[in-house]
Amino acid sequence: MIYIGMIFQYNTDNGTGLIMLSDGAQKTFTSDDWSDSENTACIGQKIAYIENENNIQVRVASEADINNTVEDKKEPKSVDEHLKHFIGLDFKLIKDTQNDGTRVMTLRSFAREESEEVIITHTDSKTTIVKKINGKIVS
Repeated sequence: MIYIGMIFQYNTDNGTGLIMLSDGAQKTFTSDDWSDSENTACIGQKIAYIENENNIQVRVASEADINNTVEDKKEPKSVDEHLKHFIGLDFKLIKDTQNDGTRVMTLRSFAREESEEVIITHTDSKTTIVKKINGKIVS
């Protein structure tokens, strides 16, 4: 199973760290679990935490990891669960408005040298999510 999260503690001296997953769970990892040959582990990185029966791998999350993880999960039941999901991915709630029964939330993240924006629109029982990277719609 692939989880998306962020490194929020990492000790370079002994190679141990702590990850906060998007669902709020915390996982520990060591430099032996780090499987990314192009990047070194550091605090603030958005990562993919891959857990199999006897194996853990941690690496910088790719866009495919993020998209596959979101598609593999059941659709959240409420707009607040959507909000919690993106805040867990290090997005910040910038704007939350409600007008004539329509709630629109704008979230932004600048974590990977890119400007990411998510707009969640909820009307009655329908929720739509638009994601932009550097101003271009990606989903």
